[in-house]
Amino acid sequence: MHQRVAAINDLSGLGRCSLTADIAVLAAMGIEACPLPTSVLTAQTGYPGYRSLSLTDHMKDYGDHWQALGVSFRGILSGYLGTPEAAAQTEAFLDRFHRPGVCYLCDPVLGDNGHIYRGFTKSMIDAVKKLSRQADLLTPNLTEFCILTGTDLDPLLALEKDNPSELFRQLYQKSAVLQHADLVITGIPFSGEQGKPMIANLVIQHDTCVPVCFPHLGGSYSGTGDLFAAVLLAGRLQEQTLVQSVRLAGTFISRGIQDARKEQVPRNDGINYEPYLRLLTQERKDPS
Repeated sequence: MHQRVAAINDLSGLGRCSLTADIAVLAAMGIEACPLPTSVLTAQTGYPGYRSLSLTDHMKDYGDHWQALGVSFRGILSGYLGTPEAAAQTEAFLDRFHRPGVCYLCDPVLGDNGHIYRGFTKSMIDAVKKLSRQADLLTPNLTEFCILTGTDLDPLLALEKDNPSELFRQLYQKSAVLQHADLVITGIPFSGEQGKPMIANLVIQHDTCVPVCFPHLGGSYSGTGDLFAAVLLAGRLQEQTLVQSVRLAGTFISRGIQDARKEQVPRNDGINYEPYLRLLTQERKDPS
């Protein structure tokens, strides 16, 4: 069955992230990506001297035209929005197109490594929180989870090495305020057996809490969150379990990171995911 996803994100010329990543993943998994760009950038914001053109004033035109054409979607994905106005336009889009049977994945891009992203004001945080309350599937990193739930990050970080089981338990407990959505808390560092650095993606749904863990390969690369979110939404539309989709996304991204590290790719350039899109294609069900 032909399926469409409206992908609301920025378009960056460099960095292998945002819409570039969304479109590649969705296409590989057999889903039509319908991009709704919030802005166009010469390069993602980690590059010095990038240029940006806001398309916020044109976002309503997309909704108007698509609605006039009678277009519908099986999924909606939102990522980096940048301004409260773009978040408000996203909310207006949801009012039109987020219907029963349509899965809205909100990647609440707000911060990382304990810090809110540069230039994000309280009004921006409030706007993203409002969007997150409409989500069917949420993919915050640990910092963003703490922002959304009003949780102090520092005590959680103290548990990473000494007691990861307690860390996961507390995250599950604090996730109750987001119980309207299936939740994946991404990129949680912790120490595994014999102190081995690990990364967990904590899947919380239906009163269950399952950590899906991978070796911590080191480094922080542009676009990995976008790739992860797109795989999860496509997996949901293909009726994979959320744990299956998280494992697939983690394997796919790990291979891209390993390749990027081998070639010493700068973090701003993103990971070498393109050769491994075949992993996602192999997961597609036979359309017959």
